[in-house]
Amino acid sequence: MADHINSKLTHLPTYNTNMPEPQQPSAVRIIQPANGNPGPLGLFAFAVTTIIANIYNVGAGVPAGGGGALLMGFAFWYGGIVQVLAGMWAMKVGNTFEATAFSSFGAYWIAFGYMFMPGTMIKESYANSPPEALQNATGIFLLVWTLLAMILTVGTTRSTVATVIMFVFLDFHLLFMTANEFGHYPEEGWPKKVGAICGIITALMAFYNGAAALWLPSNSHILLPVGPFNNSNDVHIV
Repeated sequence: MADHINSKLTHLPTYNTNMPEPQQPSAVRIIQPANGNPGPLGLFAFAVTTIIANIYNVGAGVPAGGGGALLMGFAFWYGGIVQVLAGMWAMKVGNTFEATAFSSFGAYWIAFGYMFMPGTMIKESYANSPPEALQNATGIFLLVWTLLAMILTVGTTRSTVATVIMFVFLDFHLLFMTANEFGHYPEEGWPKKVGAICGIITALMAFYNGAAALWLPSNSHILLPVGPFNNSNDVHIV
């Protein structure tokens, strides 16, 4: 009987105990999308609108202060909305200074365009007021922006020489434009012309800074020096 049982056991199927271990799933590599630099876009939006406005202000090709209707399109769209968008994208990549500067001066151009757009009744509301009333109101508007520009200028003193020059001339531009209004000078007053020249220099420096930020070793054989202060890599705007 025992021999019969043993013979049955020898015919039982055998199993391989050396099965390979189950493979663990490999880690999934997550590729973060690269962030672009909104600086050149914001600088070019500021530069284009600023240089057009101040060519008109200096009286080159048109009467001083003329050409406003054409400027309104740039003020609303490129200098305004596009610059605000550049500011929001700068906030996304963690550049608080660019976000503040671009968004603020984008809003400046939108407000400027709205103030002088026909049909808004802003200028018309001063029709029965003394001639100085509108100039005083415009002077207050410009004075507040002058203060903001000076605050921003202090925030560039550890960035680059090119950025500081741009903001210093922006300060002078707004100062002289403010003086023209509070001094009750005419549309062709000398403070406005001096301010317009400073504005043109500001715009040219914005073009320069924008090109310096856009032309990189990866896409250009031309690299523009900007002169970093203290060899710092914490560069605002550019």
